[in-house]
Amino acid sequence: MKHLLLLLATSLLFTACANKSMTRYETLAPVFEQKGCEATIAEVIKQQEDLYGEKTEFLYYFDLGVLYHYNGNYKESAANFDKADKIYDDLYTHSITNEAAAIVTNDNIRPYRARPFEILVLHEMQIMNYLAQRNIDGALVEVNRAQKAMTELYQKDNDKTNDNGFLRYLSAIVYEMAGEPDEAAIAYYKTVKAYDENILNLPKEAREFIIENLRRSDREDDLKTLKLDNSVETPKAKAAYDLGQEIIVIGYAGHGPILTELRMSGTYVNGGMLNLTYKDGKTGKMESTNIGAPPVAGASNGQTFHIAFALPEAHSFRSRVQRFNVSVDGTSGIRPEKVMALDKELEMNLKDDFTNTMTRTAIRVVLRTIASQAAKKAMKSDNALFNLFTNIGTDIAQDQLEKADLRIALFLPNSFQMTRIPVEPGSHEVSVAAEGQDGSTVQVFNFGNIPVKKGEKKFIFVPAVK
Repeated sequence: MKHLLLLLATSLLFTACANKSMTRYETLAPVFEQKGCEATIAEVIKQQEDLYGEKTEFLYYFDLGVLYHYNGNYKESAANFDKADKIYDDLYTHSITNEAAAIVTNDNIRPYRARPFEILVLHEMQIMNYLAQRNIDGALVEVNRAQKAMTELYQKDNDKTNDNGFLRYLSAIVYEMAGEPDEAAIAYYKTVKAYDENILNLPKEAREFIIENLRRSDREDDLKTLKLDNSVETPKAKAAYDLGQEIIVIGYAGHGPILTELRMSGTYVNGGMLNLTYKDGKTGKMESTNIGAPPVAGASNGQTFHIAFALPEAHSFRSRVQRFNVSVDGTSGIRPEKVMALDKELEMNLKDDFTNTMTRTAIRVVLRTIASQAAKKAMKSDNALFNLFTNIGTDIAQDQLEKADLRIALFLPNSFQMTRIPVEPGSHEVSVAAEGQDGSTVQVFNFGNIPVKKGEKKFIFVPAVK
């Protein structure tokens, strides 16, 4: 029995240590920064098993989808996003075995199911993959799939929402391109509602296009409902609708956030209160929080436990690229606006999940504490030295088991930025400068002569993930 318990503790310890999240970042980030997309794609494929593995299969295909998109291989990007989406759908029916294992180890033992904003980005990039291939029907199908995903993810309780303004806005444009004006107007309407509920204000340019569209759709009542000023001038949007052609630039600026561990400690009172202390990663100050503590099987009400555990915490980078300066036919100074902020999306997601994650983790630690005490009792012998080493080894194993789930997409930008430029039919010289905070040019993307047919919306994607 003693040997069996020791073997179990050892196997669980090795399972807990198999957290590949930081190893994955430390291995792939330098390749991405120094050698670019193609080299990173090759490295991801080469080290699939070592860096991702079966439990993180979603992120393997998702990361490849993002990298292929940046590299302009939109067909291959779409294929990988499809595989990631299928994995996500399959995991809706979750494994009871994995959930049970997570109770005694940590959340890394469970298959990674994706964070809400990752699912929304998947659909956004998939739509843009089809638009880049001029496949309007494919983009329309993906828009409908995105609407379904948003419906499944949407929740509006305790100030939590998973609607997405940029995805709604992009959907409206696709509906326009597909010749479905009523659906476009509805999507524009929902764009305003989504931005109102979320972390970014409605971008000024998007507001202008929405007002112009709703005016032309005879939806003045919608403008009133949305509290949009019907008297606002909309010269850019008016020109785009009158001319019928646009060049739409979407830039990916900066490197998105990753996750690090937030260590917490405190007291768990069974059936009463959970009091925790931790160091705030942004301010550096010690903070404390209290939440209700549900009862744990095996412990009497009022029984107290000193616990320590780790939670995921957002870590943002100092992005070299902050904004873009677009030049069309020699006219520069066209500034795309931020339509989605990935750092804010992650912070909102962690905030929404904080109480549930903390409570689930605390219960897990308490259960392990009770189990470890039982293991110590079962392994107790007449040899005092053996008992000492057994107790120390059990405590170390228990501590090592608790690892925060740091799994997250590695190559997303810090923000999506977008602008719509009315143009005449014909060829247009387009250049995009990626700029730092002080306005200095970090990188220039020249696209040469871009042909725009009558009535066409031409998309240009600028990956400046630095």
